[in-house]
Amino acid sequence: MLSKTQSLNKLPAVLNLGQRMNAQMRACATWATIEEHDKILDMACGDGALLRFFNDRYRVNLCGICDAPEQARAVREQLDDADVIYGQMEDIPWRNDTFDALLLPAAIRGDGRRVMEEAYRVLRMGGQLVMSMPLFSVLQEGDLSRREVMRIMQEAGFQEVSFRTSGLYGAVVGWKKKDIPA
Repeated sequence: MLSKTQSLNKLPAVLNLGQRMNAQMRACATWATIEEHDKILDMACGDGALLRFFNDRYRVNLCGICDAPEQARAVREQLDDADVIYGQMEDIPWRNDTFDALLLPAAIRGDGRRVMEEAYRVLRMGGQLVMSMPLFSVLQEGDLSRREVMRIMQEAGFQEVSFRTSGLYGAVVGWKKKDIPA
């Protein structure tokens, strides 16, 4: 597992990934805390660039959701071992407590509450959700603000929800932890 200091030290390496990773993906990669053999879900995997990043650097189990069937098929062909499906992040078709890390390198549109409830459901205890958000107010119509996302994450049960900066985008990070009795 990488500590916060180690995560900060890997920032320059993440920024030199090449053309395919955008700023949103770099923010997720910078702040994700990944261990060998973790099961990772990219909730908006697009062309699979973020999955390829983790595939090239760690021995992990990769899964992804694409909102276009052609993209899902293309990513599966590039990453033989990845379980990539066509679907929507509001309805994640995996069992409860499946993933160690969830990555969301895209803005939430639509029912943000449903997305966070689904994310919480499929995340294992001790798991982390990392969602990229712009540093500046460049939200498009229908996008949720950082404050709204953080509030919805907390309402869904995520703990230690925080915003961390990384280039033009930052990341909202939340953890699924056991409640400690008072």
